[in-house]
Amino acid sequence: MPPQDLIVQIPPLPHFLTAGSDVFLPGSRHVERQMIGVFDLIVVSSGALFMGEAGEDIRIGAGQALVLRPDLHHYPTKPCEEATHFYWVHFQAHAPWTTHDEHATLPFSSQQRSTERLRPGDFGRQYDLRLPCFITLPDPQEVYADIEGLLALDARSDLTGSWKQQTVFHNLLFRLCGEAQQGRTDSAAIQLAERTASFLKANYRQTVTNELLRTELNYHPIYITRCMRAVFGRTPNEYVNEYRLEQAKLLLLTTDKPVADIAASVGFEDPAYFARRFAKGAAMSPSAYRKQFEVGGG
Repeated sequence: MPPQDLIVQIPPLPHFLTAGSDVFLPGSRHVERQMIGVFDLIVVSSGALFMGEAGEDIRIGAGQALVLRPDLHHYPTKPCEEATHFYWVHFQAHAPWTTHDEHATLPFSSQQRSTERLRPGDFGRQYDLRLPCFITLPDPQEVYADIEGLLALDARSDLTGSWKQQTVFHNLLFRLCGEAQQGRTDSAAIQLAERTASFLKANYRQTVTNELLRTELNYHPIYITRCMRAVFGRTPNEYVNEYRLEQAKLLLLTTDKPVADIAASVGFEDPAYFARRFAKGAAMSPSAYRKQFEVGGG
């Protein structure tokens, strides 16, 4: 079974660390490592690497790419059979991330792997970046060119070079995501889920009903819900309520509005229900959440 896709919540975008290239002669093996703390993107341009991660054996051939996770054990399963050239790119995700299987069964807030405390300015519109852990590249030469660009910029030590590296890296990530989506048979479901998410974010202040979703998206609500569960791991109602709570947090931080007014402004008709939902998600009341950011309050 190929590795599951990664779901990374953005912003912030993943951060490029370093990159390189290597050639393994026949008989050479990739190094074995445990919980290295960074993502390792491997792109093979000729030959093949034979890797294992968490009990899954993977052959990465020419024109294929693999992302190794920072929290798992990876190791060689057999030596190279021919001369093998490959690139490697290390990066970190400072936002919560998970795998597609986990994402489909658990609420995102319960599987956060980032331990950083959220602070004012961290909120706003957030999206889920679906990054394939294993992919056969439709246009491998473009991916090789992106990585060569990273390596060329590595020779520079100035701020401009570092800034450009991040831009090239983000282009590489989005290229991988786009190429993966082209090859997925479930791309129609993904597109509908993304349309639904965009609609919910744009209309979170109003009451969202099945009839409204049917009218606006022109699909049966049951199918819309199935697509949302598959892609985002939540029903439309769960998704919009989570977004409402994030907007409420922003208002608690940036305004002096009463809690009841904030509840109404983000789409909750009942302030008591809003308070219960907020306390369940944030492990504290709206008032306590606001107070912790006040001078002398937390």
